[in-house]
Amino acid sequence: RMEDMPYLRENKKFIYAACLIPLLLFYVDRTAALWFEHTYGNLKIHKALKYIDPLINIIGNGLTLLIIGFLLYLIGKYYNRRLHLIGKSLFLGLLTTGAVVQILKHFIGRARPKLTYDPVFIGPSFKSGYDSFPSGHSAMVFFFAYTLSRYFPKYRVLFYLFALTVSIDRVEELAHFP
Repeated sequence: RMEDMPYLRENKKFIYAACLIPLLLFYVDRTAALWFEHTYGNLKIHKALKYIDPLINIIGNGLTLLIIGFLLYLIGKYYNRRLHLIGKSLFLGLLTTGAVVQILKHFIGRARPKLTYDPVFIGPSFKSGYDSFPSGHSAMVFFFAYTLSRYFPKYRVLFYLFALTVSIDRVEELAHFP
């Protein structure tokens, strides 16, 4: 009974909101995925961005980011101590981020919007198409942007714009929900 639990009684609104937020997000996810599939494809910006899409996919890939971090680490080891530290931070952080994301996405087992717009979770699985959440590309590219922003704060807007572009591209390709 709620009367016996003063903490719950005091935080009843918070508890209700915490229960409703996932339902709202599922509605937004479905609506956004349908919009990307049916409306966004006809917009001129989509047609223009389609040409740089392959480049975004290559640069925003976790393996590419890991290689960049490792190359900075190696080059910096012999030529520049600061590049060495940046490369070390990037490489170790990207490895950790990638590992955590892979564990989470296969533990959660959320279906990709390519399969269904409904909130389908099958739980722990290595089944193809059920690894939509969290986005490995987004997690890695935002870690990349965060790390580079710490070392080059003057360019942080560019780093985060790039991360946002990669993340939106993943949603646009119906690989992930927003």
